[in-house]
Amino acid sequence: MTCTTVLGATGRAGSAILRLLPSTIEVTAALRKTEDLSRLPELGRPVTGVVVDIDDPVSLRRAITGADVVVNAVRLRGDIDPAALVDLHERIVEATRTSAGSSVPIVTVGGAGALNMPDGTRFWQASSFPRRTLPRGRAHARLRAHMEASPAELPWAYLVPPPDFDPDGPHTGEYHMWPPGADESAFCAQTISYTDFAEAVCAAVEERWTGTWLVAAPQDR
Repeated sequence: MTCTTVLGATGRAGSAILRLLPSTIEVTAALRKTEDLSRLPELGRPVTGVVVDIDDPVSLRRAITGADVVVNAVRLRGDIDPAALVDLHERIVEATRTSAGSSVPIVTVGGAGALNMPDGTRFWQASSFPRRTLPRGRAHARLRAHMEASPAELPWAYLVPPPDFDPDGPHTGEYHMWPPGADESAFCAQTISYTDFAEAVCAAVEERWTGTWLVAAPQDR
């Protein structure tokens, strides 16, 4: 049985992923505090809750030990440092590293700010990018660049939703994947609900996706 630890399990994206992970996967939900157990969605299946401080490598290792895949659905808020998501990713990598030096796959819920624009900039730098989420958009762009430059032996998948990432959108069970490219501006016109995006994350866990993928609703809908 595949064992998966979900970081950010009580957030909207994390909760959607928890609800859709198949029963064949053993799930550990990482929580900020014990009381957050009550915030987990009703799943009709056993889920192990573990309190974790994502800033503490020892705490992260304790939460991740035994996992075959880690899902990073953490959504840092506020005026975060541009390197905050890179630093978190590196702590997760180190927490998953075995005595032999290998790491388990990390599936990350990405951000639209990391999308490539035709002039070589990222979407977070566009005038249309929401100012209130600019720090997170900038941090996601740096995280994507960092992951794409990481050694080939480090297994990861970075899934990018479109700017219209709808927390209350319908669950259709459908999504479409686009490979990364130098000009991803057309993807800015796409949309997807959190639950349909969660379907893609679950597939990434089960099928061990690797690399960067842009994920949105099918265009013919």
